[in-house]
Amino acid sequence: MYDPNLNIFLHENEGRYLHEICHPPIVHRNFKSANVLLDNELTAHVSDCGLAPLISVGTQLSGQLLSFNGYGAPEYEMGTYSCQSDVYSFGVVMLELLTGRKSFDSARPRGEQYLVRWAIPQLHDIEALSRMVDPSLGGAYPAKSLSRFADIISMSVQSEPEFRPPMSEIVQNLLHMIQREPPFRR
Repeated sequence: MYDPNLNIFLHENEGRYLHEICHPPIVHRNFKSANVLLDNELTAHVSDCGLAPLISVGTQLSGQLLSFNGYGAPEYEMGTYSCQSDVYSFGVVMLELLTGRKSFDSARPRGEQYLVRWAIPQLHDIEALSRMVDPSLGGAYPAKSLSRFADIISMSVQSEPEFRPPMSEIVQNLLHMIQREPPFRR
């Protein structure tokens, strides 16, 4: 059996319809773990789209609106939004799930405050990766699944938006990973 957190997470990831089924596509612009709500069946729902449907993709807005405490893609600083910006934010949420850490934690040493900056160099080093995994998982995960999950995260948080895969590809990669070998066992 795999970790119910990942199961919840995959249900939530079905929110890809915002990018790929809705026309025009809807960019959430405020995707973070606090905006993933669970119902009684632990099915996740994305909340707080706010005015996102009213703002067209690629619109320039003030960077002041983009203070997401570590969730915002690098292009947010220039006020640019796209579906790939949401993919980045989704990658940050996956990183939170992997590590059990917040996207930004001012109580940590300066080099560890921003989760993405701290984690990126470690995602392809299996020993470092094993050390950064949420201790509550108790080491109950196959190394291959851990490595695959890290690869998916790494693709999602690329600094250049054009190198981030579409949300549908993220979903397919996560489903493929789970079908091959359940990632977390309790």
